[in-house]
Amino acid sequence: MLLGELLIERGLLNRERLNAALMEQKVTGNRLGRILVRNGFLRQSVLMAVLHEVAPAALHEESVILPAIPPRILHETRSMVTADIGEQIYISTMSPQAVVRARLQDYVGTREIIFSPCNPARLTQYLQQLRTIGDHPEESPGGWDALIRRAMDVGASDIHIIPRPHSYTVMLRLQGVLHQAHEGTLEEYVSLASRIKDQARMDMAERRKPQDGGFAVEHNGRVVNLRVVCMPIVDGERIVVRLLDPDSMNFDLDNLGITGIAEWKKGISRPTGLCLICGPTGSGKTTTLNASALSMSFTQQAIYSIEDPVEYRIPYAGQVNINKAVGLDFSDGLKTFMRGDPDVIIVGEVRDIETARNAVKAAETGHLVLATLHTGSILGAVSRLRDIGVEGYELRHLLRAVMVQRLVRVVCQKCAGAGCKSCRDTGYKGRTIVSECTYLPGEKDVNQVLEGQVSWKSIVHDAVEKARSGLTNEREIRRVFGAEIDDYLEASGMAQIPQPEAACSAS
Repeated sequence: MLLGELLIERGLLNRERLNAALMEQKVTGNRLGRILVRNGFLRQSVLMAVLHEVAPAALHEESVILPAIPPRILHETRSMVTADIGEQIYISTMSPQAVVRARLQDYVGTREIIFSPCNPARLTQYLQQLRTIGDHPEESPGGWDALIRRAMDVGASDIHIIPRPHSYTVMLRLQGVLHQAHEGTLEEYVSLASRIKDQARMDMAERRKPQDGGFAVEHNGRVVNLRVVCMPIVDGERIVVRLLDPDSMNFDLDNLGITGIAEWKKGISRPTGLCLICGPTGSGKTTTLNASALSMSFTQQAIYSIEDPVEYRIPYAGQVNINKAVGLDFSDGLKTFMRGDPDVIIVGEVRDIETARNAVKAAETGHLVLATLHTGSILGAVSRLRDIGVEGYELRHLLRAVMVQRLVRVVCQKCAGAGCKSCRDTGYKGRTIVSECTYLPGEKDVNQVLEGQVSWKSIVHDAVEKARSGLTNEREIRRVFGAEIDDYLEASGMAQIPQPEAACSAS
């Protein structure tokens, strides 16, 4: 069976997206799997798993580079990593499998090594690619190539490079929490900072003013965009690099962990109106926004977005970057979209009355508008809009759905939070969304919200329930919500968070 038909049969792809990818393939000549991943129609890990299961020979042309495995070992054993799929690593080699397994076991931890057929020509090309990274990157962890690949390998969202009086520190943000990853000399820092600023096309001589820039790198068959910010501090320039890996954003809306996802999907299914995603910076709003857009039909709807900046590509959407240098802001972008025959308009953030007014106007004139706000509750979102200058009577006719979300870490299922190699001794593996959400089908429902009436379960309630189920734990939700947990428990008449249901049943 052809790959596209197999993906449809398994419910991993729909006919609309397959046809679009096939049309692109006729023009570009690229492999179908690569096109599906590039457009965000399929996660690369899912593609690799399917190919290894049904057509392992197709992976002769695939390869990945894992910083955890020293290139020296791969050179000596004449081996290549063809895929990294969760707890399984696929290796093709020209050496005895028993020897390769023994040499690699210390570097892959508990993950299973599976061997696949070897293409000698592709193996030679792969080993040559490793030489460009360096034969021994593990000996210089502060080097840029080693650092960026390590960050992407562990799934870091940001790299913080911090100069201090006598040394410098590199921290990686993993699952929302910073972890110290490297300590180096100031001479090493100067070299690293210069290289990053050069690649990001920043002014190398300017160290007194903040600067923004960016560039892209290829990582395991996909392009990862890096957004760079340099901030002058007492000891030099603090550099923060955000990793914008498209594969990390390719989520199905149903798999984000949103408790009230059915309510949200009702709101964005409406042809017109205003739907809001709210939460602080780093709460996963962009992920939910993109997943919402990806759930829509791009062949039947014209989708536009205005963002500051565009972080992840939405296939077939018209995405516009804010450009203050030429006077292009959120409000101007919205005005332009209105002349571009839109169906769905996405606003990166509603910050001022003019942007809010144009978003309302777009919703009034027959469009669906999705926007984000930095508020911590549904009632706070409505209050924020009214504070900006949106009148209650306007919201009464236009508001369709509001969701507020935060991200919490998920307890590692292998060690039950105790810490192991699989979760890198953190006790957590992955994150999920805790949220509160309401669908507002008519004016009566919006009126109740405007009057401060709550008919939904709060975001703190959702967090406590997920701790109670064992998905996360009390320590994590207290890290995210602080004293709000105690306030909720007191209001609910509980002395403490109940133990996970599984633990209770086991006892």
